[in-house]
Amino acid sequence: MKRRNETTLKEAMDRLVDAYGLREKLDEQAVATLWDDLAGGMVARHTVAVKLRKGKLSIKVDSAPLRQELTFMREGLIKTINQRLGREVVQQIQLD
Repeated sequence: MKRRNETTLKEAMDRLVDAYGLREKLDEQAVATLWDDLAGGMVARHTVAVKLRKGKLSIKVDSAPLRQELTFMREGLIKTINQRLGREVVQQIQLD
């Protein structure tokens, strides 16, 4: 039975990360790492930058046809990324 004044290590770490304003940067790192795995080798090779700011994921690719293909996959990518991270981190995707 958990006492009221006790917290789990996860809860304590989450509070610490939020208190120091590190959540967004950690989320950006997690998404960038996940992107290479999620997108696959070919897409990852053509990805120039992955940035996350206030729920908006900006992905820069060096191929116009690839950018067009990813445009059609936006909703599925958002859903998959958020499922993998266990919470809603990405709300929209912008392709550059």
